[in-house]
Amino acid sequence: MFRIRMIRLSRTAGAVWVLLLAFALILSACGGGPESAAEEPAAAEEAAQESDEGADDAMTSGNEAPQLAAMVAAGDLPPLEERIPNDPLVIDLPWIEVGQYGGTLRRTTTRSNLQDTASYMYGHSPLHWEEGGTAVGPGLARAWEINDDATEWTFYFREGTKWSDGQPFTVDDVLFWWEDMAANPDHPMAMPAWTLVGGQPMTAEKVDDYTIRFKFAAPAPLVDIELAAFVNGGISGNFGPYPRHYLEQFHPEYSDAADYEEFTEKQDWWINPDRPVLNAWMPVLLEPGNRMILERNPYYYAVDTAGNQLPYIDRMEVTYSENAEVLKLRIFNGDVNFHAHPHLSLRDLAVLKENESNGDYRVLLWDNGAGGAPAWGVNWNNPDDAKRAVVRTTQYRRALSHAMDRERIRKITFLGLGEAASTGTMSPNSGQFNRTERGQQMLVAWRDSAVTYDPELAASLLDEIDVTDQDGDGFRDLPDGSPLEVRIDFPAGNTAFIETAELMVEDWKAIGLNAFVNSIPGSQLGVMTTSATYDIRLYGGGAPDGPDLLTYPAWLVSYGSGGRWAPLYGAWMAAEGTPKEGTELDLDPRDRTPPREEIPVDDPMYRMWELYKQAIAEPDVDKRDELTFAIVQIHIDEGPFLLGGIADPPNIIVAGNMIQNVPTRDDLPLGGWHGPGVLGMPGAMTYPEAYFIVE
Repeated sequence: MFRIRMIRLSRTAGAVWVLLLAFALILSACGGGPESAAEEPAAAEEAAQESDEGADDAMTSGNEAPQLAAMVAAGDLPPLEERIPNDPLVIDLPWIEVGQYGGTLRRTTTRSNLQDTASYMYGHSPLHWEEGGTAVGPGLARAWEINDDATEWTFYFREGTKWSDGQPFTVDDVLFWWEDMAANPDHPMAMPAWTLVGGQPMTAEKVDDYTIRFKFAAPAPLVDIELAAFVNGGISGNFGPYPRHYLEQFHPEYSDAADYEEFTEKQDWWINPDRPVLNAWMPVLLEPGNRMILERNPYYYAVDTAGNQLPYIDRMEVTYSENAEVLKLRIFNGDVNFHAHPHLSLRDLAVLKENESNGDYRVLLWDNGAGGAPAWGVNWNNPDDAKRAVVRTTQYRRALSHAMDRERIRKITFLGLGEAASTGTMSPNSGQFNRTERGQQMLVAWRDSAVTYDPELAASLLDEIDVTDQDGDGFRDLPDGSPLEVRIDFPAGNTAFIETAELMVEDWKAIGLNAFVNSIPGSQLGVMTTSATYDIRLYGGGAPDGPDLLTYPAWLVSYGSGGRWAPLYGAWMAAEGTPKEGTELDLDPRDRTPPREEIPVDDPMYRMWELYKQAIAEPDVDKRDELTFAIVQIHIDEGPFLLGGIADPPNIIVAGNMIQNVPTRDDLPLGGWHGPGVLGMPGAMTYPEAYFIVE
């Protein structure tokens, strides 16, 4: 017995309710449905009717961009009805009106690899966040089913969907991601956590060309939330699909290639513009460290409510800015007509507002949604033995926290905005914190666990662990007498990062710590994170997580090579249940691929990991929340492991006055929730393919 499920989180109370819908076709074929699937028949029929009507309207009144129509007339492109599915995805949001075709979305970024462009793309995702991240709905998949014990998930994809080169998309492209990439021990991509429920990899079964079934060794109740996550085009490896017809020519299993070096260079569209995509725009030019140009995908499978194929905007141009000052000048001069990444500090707000007329733009503020922004990961796997021993004392990390003048950070960096000072939690919007009063209590206890500004207490905590000034130079030393340096690493090019890091240096120097900042390119910082060769890493977006604390465990339990404070242990977690488990044990942890280290059973990370594995396999939401709270309690009792600044500060969005269908904060449930990668602003929340330009 199967059911179709949609998850919704109440905006006010945050309560999650599960709506079990009857699948109209099954009911009509069987003359009725199972009891659990028939609890809301009226709602099911209404939803099915609306979906069918939207698809019918799309096909009877469809239109397309003039350039594409000209190509069709010239015989260079198939007609619209042959390029999109019979049941295209209909983008229908309260603030969206039917737009017009044309124009260029001009963006800029301080990331030299231009990779944040991926957060504008959502076409690859089988399921989509809806209602501002409070619901899950169809995407590339038109429907999905889950069996009673949540061990089987079946996904029905839209027949007729095509890649940007016109080749058909089928579930073979999903199987290619799973069998030849993620589950392939020779490929560097790791299996995502959601595929390893029960300590074993899931199995993927092709039912037909447009239907796939995932089977798990234990209940996997969070698969739909996981598959709606990560708008950033598979950067995390969380889910494919990947174009088998194109990539097989570079894959060692299907070609003469000796290894995966060329394949990994070809597999991702933000590195290789020749790779076909399912997104609204396709890359046509990539100049690393300079610019990227993308043009409309003529085979994109989404339409507006009038049946017009999206996107409305012809092109997207992304230019690299060397730093935040160059970025701001481009905005002031009108060279940029949309910017939605946290490269700008709220201290820039006044000058941005002053230049609105000159730059022909408007400034919007969307909520970040973070439990603590910025966030600082204190490296539990520090390569220095003496320093690592100090880091693992609760006194040291609490001293760092109590030395932080968060109210000063709030006033200077965030202009007094944001909700409250925070020791460092996940998003206060997360379901676990909003379903019950106990959830609210756990959030407050975690938020306030080491939040008070008390330099004297901080100094006394360091004295307790013999971190004192032993040579009279004014800075505290390690217990063995060697110098203690505290380096704060952060990505170059972000004004907010720089000013906040400098405030931290002042606070920590005030208690005798030799702290200093280190601004480095993001790619280099990524390598340092994976190899755990940093002291403290600053995450400017904070710890936003997402609608469920378990969705992206890098924040909650430091899962994966990008684990926020224990990346070597996180990579060990990620290898569990995969062919990599138990391999390369003769190598130094940092020489393994990826770098990883076994977690001692007496380490708090071990207990967190065991609780996390239980939680993601628990189908009962109340029991699952209790397991999650047990992890939170470890953060409270033995943390902080991740330091936070201010809860839920706003982020600056710049939209040219000619850009329409861009929502305001009030349009968006939860105020925008701009921070989480698992929600992916602006791609998942606002659908940039529905933006249009009025000159």
